[in-house]
Amino acid sequence: MIEGLFLENWGAFPPSRWQQWLIEQSNRHQKGIWPSLCRRLVSFRLRHPLDVVALGAKLRLYPVGNLCEKRVLFTEADFDPGELEQLAKRIHPGFKFVDIGANIGLYSLFVAAQAGPKAKILAVEPQPQIKQRLKFNLSNNQPHQISHVDCAVADKKGMARMGISRRNRGASGFALRSGKTPDDEFVVQTRALAELLESFGMTGADALKMDIEGAEELVLPRFFADTKRADLPKMLLLENNSGWKIDCIALAEEHGYTRTLTTKRNVVLEQDL
Repeated sequence: MIEGLFLENWGAFPPSRWQQWLIEQSNRHQKGIWPSLCRRLVSFRLRHPLDVVALGAKLRLYPVGNLCEKRVLFTEADFDPGELEQLAKRIHPGFKFVDIGANIGLYSLFVAAQAGPKAKILAVEPQPQIKQRLKFNLSNNQPHQISHVDCAVADKKGMARMGISRRNRGASGFALRSGKTPDDEFVVQTRALAELLESFGMTGADALKMDIEGAEELVLPRFFADTKRADLPKMLLLENNSGWKIDCIALAEEHGYTRTLTTKRNVVLEQDL
């Protein structure tokens, strides 16, 4: 997959008529041999991204090497439907949303499209090639609503090494936390979550989504210790990671949250009112 095709405006890489038909077939059927074959035919020897509209946003998608991009291209209706529905019910003008591990910005752009011009959104993503894709997608949609923050969230301010998975860049994370040898590594600035939110005026955000490949157990204990209950996000959307040594769901419940949705991938928790 050729990287760095960001000089061309959105719309420069539309799916061909044949590719579009295969994408529609995959979205219509989703499971089974036929949609799987459709996805393979589109991805086979693909040397450029595809420009599409999905989740209410103009997106440039690289369907190879990043699972979330593949999911939203080929199975858009199955891209976290319960989580997005739960989020959409809470959205209002001026909605404050924090996207930790924003990847290419799918959640951030969904909220921006739903919440309108008064929304305030923080998209945190440090991975070099992924943040390029994120910034490109933001520039073609609602850039004034969304602020990109180039850092990783941890338990303290500092520097850390992160490992990259080229097979699925969304699975990249702190190198020392991974049981596998990373394909590549980079050094990233880290910030504590409470300090980050305060610096951007996002304390007490309406919703916070966190998908950081198991590092939630590093971030959340410090965050809850540093933050008054009244200043916590009203909603948490967490990746449900079976590899946690600390039960982050139980930890959130101890701090006034109730689980309102559990899916295959994620858990949604909301503050008790």
